[in-house]
Amino acid sequence: MRTATAPAATTAPCAPLPAAPSDGGGALAPLVGDPEEFLRRHWTRTALLRKAVSPDSFGGLLSLADLADLLTTRALRLPHVRLVRDGQQVAESTYTGVRRIGHGTVTDAIVPGKVLSHFGLGATLVLDAVELLVPAVGSLCDRLAASLSCPVDAVAFLTPPDRKGLAPHIDDEDVFVLQLSGSKQWTVHEQLRPVPLTPGALPPSALGPVALTPLLEPGDLLYVPRGTPHHAESTGGHSLHLSLAARRPTLGALTADTLLAAVRAAGPDRDLNSLDPAEEIGALVRAHASGALEHLDAAPVAGGAGREGAALAGVLRALAALAAPGARYAASGDIGLTYEDDGSVVADFGRLRARFPAAARVLMERLAAGGTVGAEEFTFDGASGSGPVSLLLVRGALRLAP
Repeated sequence: MRTATAPAATTAPCAPLPAAPSDGGGALAPLVGDPEEFLRRHWTRTALLRKAVSPDSFGGLLSLADLADLLTTRALRLPHVRLVRDGQQVAESTYTGVRRIGHGTVTDAIVPGKVLSHFGLGATLVLDAVELLVPAVGSLCDRLAASLSCPVDAVAFLTPPDRKGLAPHIDDEDVFVLQLSGSKQWTVHEQLRPVPLTPGALPPSALGPVALTPLLEPGDLLYVPRGTPHHAESTGGHSLHLSLAARRPTLGALTADTLLAAVRAAGPDRDLNSLDPAEEIGALVRAHASGALEHLDAAPVAGGAGREGAALAGVLRALAALAAPGARYAASGDIGLTYEDDGSVVADFGRLRARFPAAARVLMERLAAGGTVGAEEFTFDGASGSGPVSLLLVRGALRLAP
């Protein structure tokens, strides 16, 4: 068998998404540039990297503030939310609880405070089916699906500072990664041949040669074809990206759909123990389901998101403010300071202790006295200040000042 050589990654800039698509409803060109070149060189075969013209290339899709609203003002339930830490799924029972909705009760409601606790300990937050929750994302998925002739759904990944989310793995769909906030270091290997159709984690020995090692920043796009091993880690601060998953049909799925269509074409299907046509039963089920969903969408969250939801929303909005000039931050509580012989400062925030260089002494004393600081003031030895501030926000040591 011959193995095709992967072409060099494209680094042409990523154009901002237009308010109205100019290609008859498609969204491929704004994401990948020349659609014909993408389909000829990359689609289904090799990874593609496109750097942004502007960090706002994907503006209006999903922000940290939007994510905060979804998690704290909507009655989200499983399986919309997943948590992953150190490559392992966090037990669902540790971040869900009982919630009353109307006259009913659900036992798998997402509890924002529990999500915040796991996030503070380094867990990546995964929000599935974003296209059903955010109209702008749903519209983009619909347009991309029309361009690629296959279904497209969306998954959001919010990773805390300096953390890996998923272990090295392959997906069973083609993924367009849109970096929305923060940055993430990716490692993309060459596509496995024959292409596996089952997703899952891989041991280091099965990853194969490295094809790309891009640092994705806001507005950048990365295309990863099905069966391509990859893994990523946030750098310095947090990372928020949106993965658009294009689910190309397989031979097995096409065969099953064709056979089912043939059976249905022969006449209305019937339950073996009933004479009622399945179409009538299906219509009844759909009517009940639609009514239930309408009631669920209209139902207020019992008691609001509460203090725990406000805390999660506060962390996400404080992270979003890192990109805004002039944002100020204060300590969430009392700070105890001790000084080492080398001049470094150890700050005890109650829930964590952190060591800072001698140059941070005045800064930490101001925080301990109730003052505020800007992220740029945490820049020591040439390193960006957003990383330390991001970490302190996630761990609950700092808060966004009014």
